[in-house]
Amino acid sequence: MKKIIRTLTGLLFVITLILAQACSGNQTVNESKETLIIDLEGNLGKGNIVDLSSVVSEIEYIPLQTSDSSLVGDNQEIYFENGKFFLGNRNMTKGCQVFDIKGNHINLFDRSGRGPEEHPHPTYSNVLPVTGNIVITGNDRCVKVYDPYGKFLNKFMIPFDSRFEVIPGIFVNDSTYAGVIFFSYRENPEYVAVLFTPGDTSFKFLFPAPYFQTKDPFDMDLHSVVPIGRSTTDKFFTPIGFRTKIYRYKDQARFFFPFNDTIFSVSADKKIETPFVIRFGKTRNPGGTEGMANLNKFATMIGNPLESDDFLFLNFGLNDLAHEPYEKEMILKSGRIHRYKVTDCYALLNKKTGHFTLLNQQEKGMPGLREDILNGPPFWPKYVSSTGELVSFCSAEELIRWAENHKVSPKLKKIIEKLDENDNPVMILAK
Repeated sequence: MKKIIRTLTGLLFVITLILAQACSGNQTVNESKETLIIDLEGNLGKGNIVDLSSVVSEIEYIPLQTSDSSLVGDNQEIYFENGKFFLGNRNMTKGCQVFDIKGNHINLFDRSGRGPEEHPHPTYSNVLPVTGNIVITGNDRCVKVYDPYGKFLNKFMIPFDSRFEVIPGIFVNDSTYAGVIFFSYRENPEYVAVLFTPGDTSFKFLFPAPYFQTKDPFDMDLHSVVPIGRSTTDKFFTPIGFRTKIYRYKDQARFFFPFNDTIFSVSADKKIETPFVIRFGKTRNPGGTEGMANLNKFATMIGNPLESDDFLFLNFGLNDLAHEPYEKEMILKSGRIHRYKVTDCYALLNKKTGHFTLLNQQEKGMPGLREDILNGPPFWPKYVSSTGELVSFCSAEELIRWAENHKVSPKLKKIIEKLDENDNPVMILAK
């Protein structure tokens, strides 16, 4: 793994970006300092099993209270802020269950509806750092903020621009939100992301589209997804944001665009940095007809990266390049068992040393870090809190089965002995 400072490619990008910003009226200076190279191509087939103790010093298993009013259903999103766990389905379309740090149920958050303090169908949701306040972005571009107990706090509109549509809004700091441009109404999109201040009627920063490293970068076969008021025959309707990754790290918004190998960072004062570059090499999909016809030959990033002070947690879809593929099965509604091949691979970047590792599986079909502290199942974070905790969960049934076939620590064994297979998930907090 090499650490580089202002490579030739980086300098060319900086020059291009500054010129683009000067033309667009964005008064900002590129502050890119050092860029870490994530050498995906060079590490294919070189995975290792990594112990959790090399990442954190302690881990805690917290069973969630189980009752008729606290049942956690199809959980896809998880947060831990202000000493509270938030568990809900995607975009919190069915609300979310809130528990305290000991696993006691606090309340079900659900403010959906048509009232002045309620929200319509959410297109994006998140939980604010530190406070644990809940932010819901509706399909009407209105962002509403609630406290963890469901009390309405305030609302604001995402600014309107006739050139594009911005749907999500992630918190950067108290005066700034960031968003991805999902739809462009221009044949050649100029911008890919924005910064805005709640209450303003225009965006305070427009992120110029970076260098394209793929052919036909916005041809993603997503024209069936039509924004309100647009036609599928509109040649200027360009979906550009569906595969873009956006997440918050401290007081910065991080972006990864599918047509470029760089993870960008933008601060509230409009300073752009390039903290990470992924070296896809031959594993990068070239785009165009060749890319669409040979998807399994290339690698992609899966989901949003997660980032702590010391580590960057990534997931790559390696497809035919996977060195540890495995099969999973799921029961369909018809009762039929569907088996499918999994080629995803977790990866870990040590930000301090620059060392990058593709993670091998401790056991076949069980990806993640080897949990060598209390000897539980492999661990992989699903959320990193604003205070640095790595947060995950597993089902009660999974923990019970694990203890039947593995020697767990006395502390964990005592927790598992009190579980029932139908209990709520068990939260895992790594510090």
